[in-house]
Amino acid sequence: MLPLSKVDTLSQTPLTGADFDAFIDNHFIHMFDVFVEGVFYLSHKGDVFFYNPSFYAQFGITSGHIHFDDWLELVHPLDKAIFQQKVDDHMQTDECKVTTQYRVRMLNGQYLWIEGSSITKVKDGKTFMIGCHRDVSDQKLMESYIQQAAFRDSASGLSNRSKLLIDIEEIVHTNDSEYSLVYIQVDDIKSYINQYGPEILKELLDHLIAALQDLPDDFADYYRIRSDDFAVLVKGHYEGDELRHLGERIMEQYHNSLSDNEHLYGKDISLGIYPNIDKNLPAEEIVKIACRTCQFTGSTNGPRLAIYSGDTQRKVERHFFIEQSLKKAIKNDIISVKFQPIICAQTDRIASFEALVRWRSKEFGEIYPDEFIPVAEKKRLIVDLGYLVFEKACQFIHQYHQKHSRDVRVNVNVSVLQLLNSHFPERVKTIAELAHVPAKNVVLELTETFILDGNKHALEQLNKLSGYGFKLSLDDFGAGYSSLNSFFDLPLDQIKIDKSMAWRSLDNVASREYLRFVTQLCRSNNVDIVVEGIENAEMQRSFIEMGVSYLQGYWLSKPLSLASASRYTLNQYK
Repeated sequence: MLPLSKVDTLSQTPLTGADFDAFIDNHFIHMFDVFVEGVFYLSHKGDVFFYNPSFYAQFGITSGHIHFDDWLELVHPLDKAIFQQKVDDHMQTDECKVTTQYRVRMLNGQYLWIEGSSITKVKDGKTFMIGCHRDVSDQKLMESYIQQAAFRDSASGLSNRSKLLIDIEEIVHTNDSEYSLVYIQVDDIKSYINQYGPEILKELLDHLIAALQDLPDDFADYYRIRSDDFAVLVKGHYEGDELRHLGERIMEQYHNSLSDNEHLYGKDISLGIYPNIDKNLPAEEIVKIACRTCQFTGSTNGPRLAIYSGDTQRKVERHFFIEQSLKKAIKNDIISVKFQPIICAQTDRIASFEALVRWRSKEFGEIYPDEFIPVAEKKRLIVDLGYLVFEKACQFIHQYHQKHSRDVRVNVNVSVLQLLNSHFPERVKTIAELAHVPAKNVVLELTETFILDGNKHALEQLNKLSGYGFKLSLDDFGAGYSSLNSFFDLPLDQIKIDKSMAWRSLDNVASREYLRFVTQLCRSNNVDIVVEGIENAEMQRSFIEMGVSYLQGYWLSKPLSLASASRYTLNQYK
């Protein structure tokens, strides 16, 4: 150590190189003791020298010198390989600064997050590294908290949708393994919440989580997308049957969990599976495909599990094309109307027509009413669609009158949503007047009769329409619940027997006698009977013998374009 007198005269007496080195080694080296950070030096041989003993003592390092391999042994197993690779890469450079974060084991066995910032130098052809370490545990704790808030669903503890998207992006760009995405929806969750209160959501959530966590931990990751939607990211390549078995297993575990607790609600869940996801697609699109597959299977009457492949894939794409394009098709007048003749049962001649809505797209060809009508009702497009069909029916009636100088009657379907619209009677009256069509030439077919029973507002609307001169018909009689108690309280001119009831009456004596009774009852009350779904000569003969008024079906005539229907004259043989 230099004598104090030597230190006091530093400014007066020039130091030799040896004196200066000795001064640095014996005095300034202690300035590291006041640092919060640690300072290190790594030689080309792998020797590590530590400065600031208090920082490194927490890791059990007291000598101030260890080999790099010994330091590596203290690094967390999950960080070790990445850290070693970064050091190896760094030692191949010169004058390059690198910062990395990793965990190091302390004396108490816990791990401390540290950040190492270092730079490499080359001297005499040998590379060494100098740098510093600092404790970043508080920073990591805050990052973890923020990540929990950003990527974790607080109610379930599962990762959320944002985390799912990040995980898929990472898989797409960095992972060679294959993955499948299972999307799960608890059906009618909102109705359960309305009936039992919001606490019911937690109960159903617990049952579903229990079902998911029955699967192996290394098999999949689980996510809660929103209140009633969940996802499972499954690792590995699986064939369709294997994924179907997985889906069935999830459903079974969920049902078992409910049954064990004697719960009778929330039993239905729908699963959509996107197998072996296409890594060329964005994460958002991958999640959307799985979600749509789930929504599709939930909208059908079949199994609540669907795999996005083959025929199901085409059905899913068709279903969501309809959902996305229907509004535009209505607005741009792409929807068309065909006219199916209604035949007089006694004369076998054309008596009137029914307007049947049709939609043909370039992408999917003919789209059938039973596909897009439910979508129109769900998306509240049925009123606009109904007015479009009504206008086209009036155009046909007017054109027919101009061509043949006689009136023609056309049946137009009306949904309950249309009927309960307070402006509906005045609106259809105005449309008919603008088209120069007498209201008596339009027969409004009313569907979903079970909603009409006892509905005071509906009865008021029907009476108003009847007062304007429109004819009223009850459609699909026999398909569901149709109350004869209220039947004749409605101002009806016609009822149409659903084809399912018509077919059933051919083989079932009770159904046939009931239909015969309804026919006689209607005739005695001056209400016409139309039987739909006539598909062969036997049906035609049977209902003629029964005494019904009119027949309709493909056996008699398929729906015709406006031009083709206009060529027919009333009372012309079909």
